[in-house]
Amino acid sequence: MYATAGHSTWAAGKILLAIQAGDVARLESELDRSAELHPSPPDCPTGTLERLELLGAVALQMRDALTRLRRRRTDHYEGAEVHLRLLRHLAQGRP
Repeated sequence: MYATAGHSTWAAGKILLAIQAGDVARLESELDRSAELHPSPPDCPTGTLERLELLGAVALQMRDALTRLRRRRTDHYEGAEVHLRLLRHLAQGRP
């Protein structure tokens, strides 16, 4: 799937909705979907690239945190506040 600027906004919003619903399966699905986003060739704007990179990094860290929780390597979700703040920023759709 090739992404445009709006895809990172939409994906961040879907991840936030899954978190608000407390639906871990849906959250994992949305994290997977966000990992499939790729910049539109050939001249993807820098802002779009940056947003997609940020979304990808947040999604990867969230996936890792969930894995550590599931394997009982930690008793809390590491980085939750930062992840939520970044997702809210992306969901607003502003640079």
